[in-house]
Amino acid sequence: MFGEKIAVKLEVVARRALNVKNKDGMAGVISVDFIANNRGAFTVICAALAPYYLNATKEERIPLDDIIARYRHLPNCSNEEYFKSTEQATEELKALLNDLGVQDYE
Repeated sequence: MFGEKIAVKLEVVARRALNVKNKDGMAGVISVDFIANNRGAFTVICAALAPYYLNATKEERIPLDDIIARYRHLPNCSNEEYFKSTEQATEELKALLNDLGVQDYE
């Protein structure tokens, strides 16, 4: 249950990052199931950052690169560390989106 709550938070933040309001399109990747059961949090984080990374200058990419580097370990850590780090990454992603002025529709 704890892991599912964290997965829901990451799904919501990633959908916000990509402006995906429903479960169409990227539903297989930006989903609670993929995050919680397939250890897909790192993939979801990278997908959420992709459009911002694509158009960013080298300097603007620094905080994006930092998040990617910090959470690269997610697929290979213990379950406890996976969900703890996923929760932390979700909060960092949310703060980054706020800094970028991405509208919050939670």
